[in-house]
Amino acid sequence: MTGFIDIGGSLRGIYTSGVYDYLMDRGIKPEYCIGVSSGSANLTAFVANQPGRTARFYKDYLYESKAFGVESLLRTGSLINLKYIYSDISLSTGKDPLDYNSLVGSGCKFTIVSTVAKTGKPHYFDKSEMKPDDYSILNAASAMPILCRPVKIDGTLYCDGGVSDPIPYKKAFADGCDKIVLCITKPVDYRKTKLTSIAKAFIPQYPDIAALLMNMHEKYNGGIEAVMELEKQGKALIIAPDDCCGVDTAKKNKEGSQKLYEKGYRDAEKIERFLYSNV
Repeated sequence: MTGFIDIGGSLRGIYTSGVYDYLMDRGIKPEYCIGVSSGSANLTAFVANQPGRTARFYKDYLYESKAFGVESLLRTGSLINLKYIYSDISLSTGKDPLDYNSLVGSGCKFTIVSTVAKTGKPHYFDKSEMKPDDYSILNAASAMPILCRPVKIDGTLYCDGGVSDPIPYKKAFADGCDKIVLCITKPVDYRKTKLTSIAKAFIPQYPDIAALLMNMHEKYNGGIEAVMELEKQGKALIIAPDDCCGVDTAKKNKEGSQKLYEKGYRDAEKIERFLYSNV
């Protein structure tokens, strides 16, 4: 079984939306997916087989003032209005409904990574825990510390899954995958640097999250290097842009976004060769 891992990247996620649109256009359906941060939302459309849906979020909806930016910060206390992006728009009565029946009825095992705010431990939600018109799990998976408030589900506060398990390749193999496709939104040679201690000042009530943020670069960098070794063994494929086209975590760039989408669409051809190389 081949697993797809998407680690997100906020606005750079337009790249992997292109990847999944190519695969859906070719009729390729996943057996296993695990998403981190915004990567979980990107994979949702892939699992539900809704080509073009994720791209619309990056090309259109995220440019609405209430979705991202100062207006969202004033309204919600978060730079990114997660409820609007991942819930309101996706409702059965929303402007771009998620096909819930297709999502839960697909044969793909789909895991969403989040982090328990109080302990800093990873929590792995399953798609079966989503309910019709309730996609708060996607909110919880994408609530980046400092930029967003934690999200409460069943009395527990959660934040971005990338804080605790930024490259969940071990989870994918533990769940039965024998090969993985890792989709990232920075060039493969990019390495994170250590965050300064200022992170602690923003979340004093969550000291475990602060500690994780301070050392998140080690988990990310180590994970990328481990998957690169697996790639040499034929057990993994890394899909990454050679350039971000001026798009960054919170930097809007319509022209760059379109270019990054097109890169993802082209690069996805490598996945097709990887999947069927031994057939």
